[in-house]
Amino acid sequence: MAARNFRQPLRLYLACYALWLALSALGVWLIFALQAVMFRLAIWLRLNPWQTRALDNLSLVTFGLIWLVGILLLEHSLRQGVEKRWLWRRAARVFVAEVVALGLCYGLRLLLV
Repeated sequence: MAARNFRQPLRLYLACYALWLALSALGVWLIFALQAVMFRLAIWLRLNPWQTRALDNLSLVTFGLIWLVGILLLEHSLRQGVEKRWLWRRAARVFVAEVVALGLCYGLRLLLV
C-alpha cells in the first residue's frame, strides 16, 4: 500500500516537470516571435540601422530575462498545482496564454509587412 501511495505523486511530479520543459520551450519560441515583431516594428517606424539593431538586441535580452523569471515562477506554480491537485488546470492556463501570445505575434507580423 505504501508503494502505491508513493507512485501517484511521483507520476504527477514527473508530469509536472515534463510540462514545465514543454511550456518553457514554447516560451523560447515566443521570445523569438516577439523579437521578429520588434524588428518589423522598427522597420515599420523607419528607424535608422543603429536604432533598429539596438532595439533588436535589447528586445532579445529583455524578453530573455522575462522568460527566465517566468519559468522559475512557472515551476513553482506547477509544483504547487501538484500538491493542490490543480496541475492540469494550471498547465492548461499557461499553454493557452502562450498560444494566444504567439497568435498575436504572428498576427502583428502579418500587419507590419
